[in-house]
Amino acid sequence: MGTFKGHAIPGTFLFIFGTWWTFAVWRNYVRSRQNKQRYACRCSYPVPGVPRKFSIEGIFKIVACTYGIASESRAMTEGAYSENGAIIQHNSMYAFYLLNGVVDVLYNAGFPFPQHTDYVAMLLAVTSEGLLFYFHVHGRAHLDVMVHTLLVCTIVAVVICIVAEMCRPRSVLASLGRAYFCLLQATWMWQVAFILYNPVPGHNPWDVHSHMDMMLAASVFAWHMMAVLVYVGTLGAVAWAVNRTCGRFCRYVISGDAEDADDFRQVFVKRDM
Repeated sequence: MGTFKGHAIPGTFLFIFGTWWTFAVWRNYVRSRQNKQRYACRCSYPVPGVPRKFSIEGIFKIVACTYGIASESRAMTEGAYSENGAIIQHNSMYAFYLLNGVVDVLYNAGFPFPQHTDYVAMLLAVTSEGLLFYFHVHGRAHLDVMVHTLLVCTIVAVVICIVAEMCRPRSVLASLGRAYFCLLQATWMWQVAFILYNPVPGHNPWDVHSHMDMMLAASVFAWHMMAVLVYVGTLGAVAWAVNRTCGRFCRYVISGDAEDADDFRQVFVKRDM
């Protein structure tokens, strides 16, 4: 990921997932309020018009991670030996998300996994990503370390939200939190790409040893938090509008209804959690 493309492409994938999760969560929440039912969390969400047992999210993860592993492996054969450590780290991260995608596909298809195996697979993937990023910048310049530390903070927040969803399967805030911090991670990866590897000719480069530039980067991160919050709210308005206009077709995307909740969620419902 030590290039502009290496940060921008994963950031784009995360932005797609974050946008979809945000929209789907809002849609489920609006629908549950409309039907006077309690909201139910989901690890992944069905796509309108596609059978629920067919996990588009899982397939997308498998395809994206396979492409990432292939690209990094090719770079390993063409690049210098000193770069192999970073490439192996990247492939390790892709491998965990690939496993997450496989579990998503099998879990939604009805494979007899234990309850919430999909959440556990996602939690393992995100945790491994955070661990790898934490040690990714050892010995680098101060600004490089700082922007990646902020990235690790967003990953930790995603982990917390996933655990919250597992423990509180009726909490819409936990679901929105996961989507929010996924989007924040995505936009910040794009920002890191422009800070460290700006491809624009004639740009004024950031000083990776400047305390002033570090303070500026922290301020930019805060504005990313605000912008993503506005984006999440906007998607909520879009989801409400879609629910008002699309009619019965929207039911394909609803996963919070009682008949679709699995046995694990029903246990929590009976305990009024």
